[in-house]
Amino acid sequence: MHKEKSLSLKTMEDGKVHLHSNSVNARESKIPYPWLIFNEKIKVNSVFLRDSTAVSDSVVLLFGGKISKDGDGQLKMLGGYLEFLMKPAVAEMFQSIRRKLDNFIQNKLLFPMMGIHLFHALLSAVQLLISDDKCEGKFVFSCQVTRPLKPSVMTLQPALVSRTESGPGGDNSKGQLQTFLARAGCAAPIYKTMQIENNQFQAAVEFNGMQIVGHPCNNKKSAEKDAAAEALQWLMGKRQVEEYMDYNPVMLKKIKRDHS
Repeated sequence: MHKEKSLSLKTMEDGKVHLHSNSVNARESKIPYPWLIFNEKIKVNSVFLRDSTAVSDSVVLLFGGKISKDGDGQLKMLGGYLEFLMKPAVAEMFQSIRRKLDNFIQNKLLFPMMGIHLFHALLSAVQLLISDDKCEGKFVFSCQVTRPLKPSVMTLQPALVSRTESGPGGDNSKGQLQTFLARAGCAAPIYKTMQIENNQFQAAVEFNGMQIVGHPCNNKKSAEKDAAAEALQWLMGKRQVEEYMDYNPVMLKKIKRDHS
C-alpha cells in the first residue's frame, strides 16, 4: 500500500513486514506495481523480505493461487484475502484464460517435447494482458480517469435498485467499501445519516472528497449499507454520474492527486 510519503507491506501470514536493507527495492520510495513476490523471509525483531520482484494484478491473477468468483466482476484469491474488482466480462476473460493456461502448463510438464505453436493465441493473450496492465494496484482492471473531476463533492441521486446479498456489496457492503478504499491508500469512509419523512433514514458516505447518497431505508444500519452499495457500484463503473456518462471505474489515487 502506497501512503503519502511511505510504502507499507504486509503478508497474510505475518501482517506488517519490511524489505531487507540489502534489497534493491528497499531503496525505492515508490514501487510502480501493487504486489511484491519474494523468495525469502528473515525474522529478527520484525519480518524482512529478500529477493523481491514487483508484479502487476494480471500476473497475480494468471500465475497466483486459485481464483474464485464472488458476484459480477469480483474475483477473490486466498479465501477472500485478495479481491479484484473489474467489469464482469473482464472477470470472465481472466477465468477463461487462467483455466487454459493452467491446462497448458500441466500438459507441458507432463510432455516436455510438446510443441507450443498450437497455443500461440493463448500465449499472446497472456503476454498482452501482462504488458498492458495499467491498474497499478487500484484493484480495478485497466482503470483510468477519462476527464478531470471538477466538483469537489459529487452526489448521486437515488435510483431504484434491488439490495440483495447477490447485489453490489451484498449484506457486507460497508466492509467491502472500507477494504477497497484501504487498499487504494485512502482514509476510511465516513457515514452521515439523517431521518427523513415517513420515519425513514437516508445515509451519505463520504470518501476521498466525494459524497454518495443511498436510498431511503427503514433504519440507520440499512441506510448506511445502502449508501456503501451505491459507492461500490460507482467505483465498479456500474453507475453513471451526471456529465461523466462514459466514466470508467474510478482510480482513487488519481482523484486524490487531482484534488490536492
